[in-house]
Amino acid sequence: MSKELLTTLRERGLLEYGSVIKGEDVRDILGIEYPEVGTKKDFDEVALAELGAVDYVRNILLGEGKFIASHQGDYRILLPSENKRQVDAYMSQADRKLRRAHKLSRNTPSAESYRPHANSDVRIAMKIGNARNRVGIKRDTKTVQAAA
Repeated sequence: MSKELLTTLRERGLLEYGSVIKGEDVRDILGIEYPEVGTKKDFDEVALAELGAVDYVRNILLGEGKFIASHQGDYRILLPSENKRQVDAYMSQADRKLRRAHKLSRNTPSAESYRPHANSDVRIAMKIGNARNRVGIKRDTKTVQAAA
Protein backbone atom coordinates (compact mmCIF):
# COMPACT_ATOMS: atom_id res chain seq x y z
CA MET A 1 0.00 0.00 0.00
CA SER A 2 2.79 2.46 0.93
CA LYS A 3 4.93 1.54 -2.06
CA GLU A 4 1.91 1.91 -4.30
CA LEU A 5 1.40 5.46 -2.97
CA LEU A 6 5.04 6.32 -3.67
CA THR A 7 4.94 4.85 -7.18
CA THR A 8 1.66 6.55 -8.10
CA LEU A 9 2.79 9.95 -6.81
CA ARG A 10 6.03 9.62 -8.83
CA GLU A 11 4.12 8.65 -11.97
CA ARG A 12 1.89 11.70 -11.58
CA GLY A 13 4.88 13.99 -11.07
CA LEU A 14 3.70 14.99 -7.60
CA LEU A 15 7.00 14.44 -5.80
CA GLU A 16 8.74 17.50 -7.23
CA TYR A 17 9.65 20.46 -5.03
CA GLY A 18 6.62 22.64 -4.36
CA SER A 19 4.06 20.05 -5.46
CA VAL A 20 0.73 20.03 -3.63
CA ILE A 21 -0.89 16.66 -3.05
CA LYS A 22 -4.56 16.63 -2.06
CA GLY A 23 -5.32 14.43 0.94
CA GLU A 24 -8.30 13.08 -0.98
CA ASP A 25 -5.95 11.90 -3.76
CA VAL A 26 -3.75 10.13 -1.21
CA ARG A 27 -6.76 8.34 0.26
CA ASP A 28 -8.03 7.41 -3.23
CA ILE A 29 -4.65 5.89 -4.13
CA LEU A 30 -4.62 3.98 -0.84
CA GLY A 31 -8.22 2.86 -1.29
CA ILE A 32 -9.35 4.27 2.04
CA GLU A 33 -12.03 6.76 2.96
CA TYR A 34 -13.36 8.31 6.12
CA PRO A 35 -16.80 6.98 7.03
CA GLU A 36 -19.76 9.35 7.13
CA VAL A 37 -20.60 8.02 10.59
CA GLY A 38 -18.47 5.82 12.79
CA THR A 39 -16.72 5.32 16.07
CA LYS A 40 -13.52 7.02 17.06
CA LYS A 41 -11.79 3.72 16.35
CA ASP A 42 -13.11 3.73 12.77
CA PHE A 43 -11.73 7.22 12.16
CA ASP A 44 -8.43 6.41 13.88
CA GLU A 45 -7.90 3.35 11.68
CA VAL A 46 -8.27 5.40 8.50
CA ALA A 47 -6.03 8.16 9.84
CA LEU A 48 -3.39 5.63 10.91
CA ALA A 49 -3.38 3.92 7.50
CA GLU A 50 -2.90 7.28 5.77
CA LEU A 51 -0.25 8.40 8.25
CA GLY A 52 1.71 5.16 7.86
CA ALA A 53 1.74 5.37 4.07
CA VAL A 54 2.69 9.06 4.04
CA ASP A 55 5.44 8.39 6.60
CA TYR A 56 6.87 5.72 4.28
CA VAL A 57 6.91 8.26 1.42
CA ARG A 58 8.45 10.86 3.76
CA ASN A 59 11.31 8.52 4.68
CA ILE A 60 12.08 7.78 1.02
CA LEU A 61 11.97 11.48 0.14
CA LEU A 62 14.37 12.39 2.97
CA GLY A 63 17.01 10.41 1.08
CA GLU A 64 16.33 12.63 -1.94
CA GLY A 65 16.59 15.89 0.03
CA LYS A 66 12.83 16.41 0.03
CA PHE A 67 10.26 16.65 2.80
CA ILE A 68 6.52 16.06 2.52
CA ALA A 69 4.68 18.31 4.96
CA SER A 70 1.02 18.07 5.90
CA HIS A 71 -1.22 21.09 6.08
CA GLN A 72 -4.98 21.08 6.70
CA GLY A 73 -5.47 17.57 5.36
CA ASP A 74 -3.34 18.04 2.25
CA TYR A 75 0.39 17.60 1.64
CA ARG A 76 3.16 19.60 0.00
CA ILE A 77 6.74 18.86 -0.97
CA LEU A 78 8.75 21.64 0.65
CA LEU A 79 11.02 23.79 -1.48
CA PRO A 80 14.77 23.41 -0.87
CA SER A 81 14.72 26.84 0.80
CA GLU A 82 12.11 25.55 3.29
CA ASN A 83 14.07 22.45 4.29
CA LYS A 84 16.20 24.40 6.79
CA ARG A 85 13.16 25.03 8.94
CA GLN A 86 12.44 21.29 9.00
CA VAL A 87 16.08 20.48 9.81
CA ASP A 88 15.90 22.94 12.71
CA ALA A 89 12.69 21.27 13.94
CA TYR A 90 14.35 17.83 13.83
CA MET A 91 17.36 19.17 15.74
CA SER A 92 15.11 20.74 18.36
CA GLN A 93 13.28 17.44 18.84
CA ALA A 94 16.61 15.62 19.16
CA ASP A 95 17.82 18.14 21.76
CA ARG A 96 14.62 17.68 23.75
CA LYS A 97 14.97 13.89 23.70
CA LEU A 98 18.62 14.09 24.75
CA ARG A 99 17.68 16.34 27.69
CA ARG A 100 15.02 13.84 28.73
CA ALA A 101 17.50 10.95 28.44
CA HIS A 102 19.98 12.87 30.58
CA LYS A 103 17.32 13.69 33.19
CA LEU A 104 16.19 10.05 33.41
CA SER A 105 19.76 8.79 33.56
CA ARG A 106 20.90 11.11 36.35
CA ASN A 107 17.73 10.56 38.42
CA THR A 108 17.62 6.76 38.19
CA PRO A 109 18.38 5.21 41.61
CA SER A 110 21.79 3.64 41.86
CA ALA A 111 20.77 -0.02 42.28
CA GLU A 112 22.99 -1.97 39.88
CA SER A 113 20.16 -4.09 38.50
CA TYR A 114 18.52 -1.14 36.73
CA ARG A 115 21.00 1.75 36.82
CA PRO A 116 22.02 2.93 33.34
CA HIS A 117 25.64 2.26 32.45
CA ALA A 118 28.07 4.52 34.29
CA ASN A 119 29.10 6.23 31.09
CA SER A 120 25.54 7.11 29.98
CA ASP A 121 25.82 10.71 31.14
CA VAL A 122 29.09 11.16 29.27
CA ARG A 123 27.63 9.56 26.12
CA ILE A 124 24.59 11.85 26.32
CA ALA A 125 26.79 14.93 26.80
CA MET A 126 28.91 13.92 23.81
CA LYS A 127 25.80 13.42 21.65
CA ILE A 128 24.52 16.85 22.65
CA GLY A 129 27.88 18.39 21.73
CA ASN A 130 28.28 16.43 18.50
CA ALA A 131 24.76 17.22 17.30
CA ARG A 132 25.27 20.93 17.81
CA ASN A 133 28.75 20.99 16.28
CA ARG A 134 27.56 19.19 13.13
CA VAL A 135 25.26 22.03 12.13
CA GLY A 136 27.28 24.89 13.55
CA ILE A 137 25.04 25.57 16.55
CA LYS A 138 26.74 27.13 19.56
CA ARG A 139 27.31 24.52 22.23
CA ASP A 140 25.44 24.85 25.52
CA THR A 141 28.34 24.42 27.94
CA LYS A 142 26.09 24.38 31.03
CA THR A 143 24.24 21.31 29.77
CA VAL A 144 27.46 19.55 28.79
CA GLN A 145 29.16 20.39 32.11
CA ALA A 146 26.10 19.32 34.10
CA ALA A 147 26.07 16.00 32.26
CA ALA A 148 29.77 15.32 32.89
